[in-house]
Amino acid sequence: MKYFIIINLFAGGNNARKVWPDIKARLAADNVSYKAVYTEYADHAVELAEQILSRIDATHQEDAVIVAAGGDGTLHETLLGCKRYYETHPNENQVPISFLPIGSGNDFARGMKIPLRWEKALTNILNCKEPTTINVGHYTDLDNHTDGFFTNNFGIGFDANVVHLANHSSLKSNQFFGKFSYMAAILNVINNFKGFYTEISGTNLTKKTFKNTFLLTTTDISYFGGGINIVPTASALDDHLDLVLVEKPTVWQLILFISMIFLKRHLRLKFIHHYHEKQLFIKTNGNRYGQIDGEELGERTYNLMLETVKYPFWIR
Repeated sequence: MKYFIIINLFAGGNNARKVWPDIKARLAADNVSYKAVYTEYADHAVELAEQILSRIDATHQEDAVIVAAGGDGTLHETLLGCKRYYETHPNENQVPISFLPIGSGNDFARGMKIPLRWEKALTNILNCKEPTTINVGHYTDLDNHTDGFFTNNFGIGFDANVVHLANHSSLKSNQFFGKFSYMAAILNVINNFKGFYTEISGTNLTKKTFKNTFLLTTTDISYFGGGINIVPTASALDDHLDLVLVEKPTVWQLILFISMIFLKRHLRLKFIHHYHEKQLFIKTNGNRYGQIDGEELGERTYNLMLETVKYPFWIR
């Protein structure tokens, strides 16, 4: 096999930069054939993935694997680059993607049972014999006629506000204090968040409206937010998406919500709504923060269609 590694050395508060020499040493010791390219700016992995695919000889496509080495954001960009390439090259065999989790959140790794220690995760990659086709999220913005893909989730509201504040915190770039940027952001959003109006519908779901939405996330895996098991039954092997909508809770309801998450019973609460659909439609009012796989989407209104599409992944 020939591995093309897209690495974000800044992932995990520069944790990737610290472990990369050890990863290279392991690859050399195992005589692994690989080429590494490095991300330098936002969305660079999208470009790098497209460049890699454009340079792989057609006769070697079945022997190639693209490895996203970093966090969920690096994986997200890598997937997007691959999907964009195959939109213009539909007759080529799809080169599988693998994930080496050396970032901070690593929710995709949790959801797909990929070891969080890079040593074990790399062993699994090198020992894998064939790709597994999984379902990834696909969204279409019905107002702007644009689309995109996600491996984890598409969130609007609470989680997106947290991502925005944490990403702009001075603590974000520090490996040790980076986790505190999220804690500070969570407290800030809890104190200041205002609910918003949402309409949702789906394949087997008639239109429902909510006037005071707090958290709205559509997920393809069970985890979000760096290890929160938001939908224990969600699976990328299923061609459905799971939508969780939380109406703005009181302080006591919020405490109950957090407590029930640890017991995996939070979806039974009356102010939490869970839907499992092949296709979903979501509308919001006013400008709201959004996030996709932990990456900011900015403030805007949303008019979305969401579904799944298939892509091969190099995972055991």
